[in-house]
Amino acid sequence: MYKISQNIVLDISKDGMNGYIELHNDDKGYFEKDINQIIEEIKGIIKIGLKEDELRSVLLNKYYDDKVCIAEGISPIDGKDGYIEYHFNLEKNLTPKISVDGTVDYRELDIINNVNRGDILAEIIPPKEGKDGYKVTGESIPYKKGKKPLLRYGKNIRLLDNGNYIVAEKDGLVELKDGKVIVSEIFEVPNVDSKVGNIYFNGAVVVKGSALNGFQIKADGDVEINGLVEGAYIENTGDVIVRQGIQGYNRLTAKTRGSITTKFVENAIIESNRSVTAEAIMHSQITAKENIIVIGKKGLIVGGVCRAGKEIRAKTIGSTMATTTILEVGVDPSVKERNEQIKNSISVIEDNLDKITKSLNLLDNLKKANRLDDKKMEMYIKLLKTKGNLVQELKDLKEEYQISKEKIENLSRGRIKVEDIIYPGVRINIGNSSYFVRDEMRRCTFYRDEGEIKVGPY
Repeated sequence: MYKISQNIVLDISKDGMNGYIELHNDDKGYFEKDINQIIEEIKGIIKIGLKEDELRSVLLNKYYDDKVCIAEGISPIDGKDGYIEYHFNLEKNLTPKISVDGTVDYRELDIINNVNRGDILAEIIPPKEGKDGYKVTGESIPYKKGKKPLLRYGKNIRLLDNGNYIVAEKDGLVELKDGKVIVSEIFEVPNVDSKVGNIYFNGAVVVKGSALNGFQIKADGDVEINGLVEGAYIENTGDVIVRQGIQGYNRLTAKTRGSITTKFVENAIIESNRSVTAEAIMHSQITAKENIIVIGKKGLIVGGVCRAGKEIRAKTIGSTMATTTILEVGVDPSVKERNEQIKNSISVIEDNLDKITKSLNLLDNLKKANRLDDKKMEMYIKLLKTKGNLVQELKDLKEEYQISKEKIENLSRGRIKVEDIIYPGVRINIGNSSYFVRDEMRRCTFYRDEGEIKVGPY
């Protein structure tokens, strides 16, 4: 509050945005100062937004005991937040297109959100600058700056050098998922056959029909087949679902980092980094790092070899014909496979060393008789070097073999659970222990205890 004279008071609001004048009647009927002098004095205090005409009118007309606003400050204009402008429709579903002849052309997907490599998918619209405000006394009021949005992105996306644009690194389907822009690659085909050919795809594959003999599906994602796998080969990083079943024709049929779920498996070789689930497994070689679960009315395992890291569970195992069926649990199949590889490599090296030693003995005899020419001497030196390398390799392999044997021994904690019946002809391996089923057994569990395989209740 400023006292301009005995009967004139100038008041500034707390936020500094308004100035008020109030005249008090002191019965004298005149001001102690000239009106122009009063106005100049007020100008020395109020620097912004003074309504001089309003002030002069109040003074001339002597509006006593009335608080009149004679100045208004300038409010700041806040900056506007930036935002993300997406260059694709956020609402559309992603459905790949199949051409008339049944082939898949990823560039011709019948979807709005189809993008090609290098397409701009989204950009950051930067925040807009604001404008400072001012109090009536001339002090500035800083504006609030707008926020720059966070542009989140994931698979198959590249941020350009200016940091304001993202582009597709591959052809694919763009979508906003969990707040991130990603490019997904999905194929949907009627069948995997001569009309489509092999599929090598960095994404998920959906087959409405079947995958036929001689064709391949290699995918970085899940593979879902609504029909059969008939001699085709599947290799992927996700899960595999085959709704009707797998006929492998005694070839490697599926190799996946995920799980495999199917109705039946027959004459197939399958490798899974997780689990395999089916209603029947017949005359196949199944390897699963976790479990092999056979469910349903049949719940049958017959013939072939089933290896699981943790558990094998089935309703019926083997057959009344005493079909040879091998079940192995309790060890990571890859560890056991490596153990067998090492064992075979040791055998090959020992055989080669034996041949090299015999050759060296012969050359040694020639050397003692001074009958080694330059060519044989060169051979002699090479054989010595080869023998040294093989001896060292043999030593390393034997050490690795011993470690893997101990690992197999220590990790033998698997289970084989039989819900109904297990027939003679089934051999059970848990770790380094074996058990041969000679009589029919019902509702039982096979496990290893103190180095022996024992049978307990289901």
